[in-house]
Amino acid sequence: MSGVMVFTSLAEALRAGYQVYERTNEGYLVRTRTDAGWALALVNCKP
Repeated sequence: MSGVMVFTSLAEALRAGYQVYERTNEGYLVRTRTDAGWALALVNCKP
């Protein structure tokens, strides 16, 4: 079973091939397309 990927910066997520999907209170929800569909990840910008 896979877990949820959490990035500490938006730049890190973008370098990994993700795109911004939505803004959250703590940062962003990002997504990337995979063979199985969309993969979601979180970007936590607050310390």
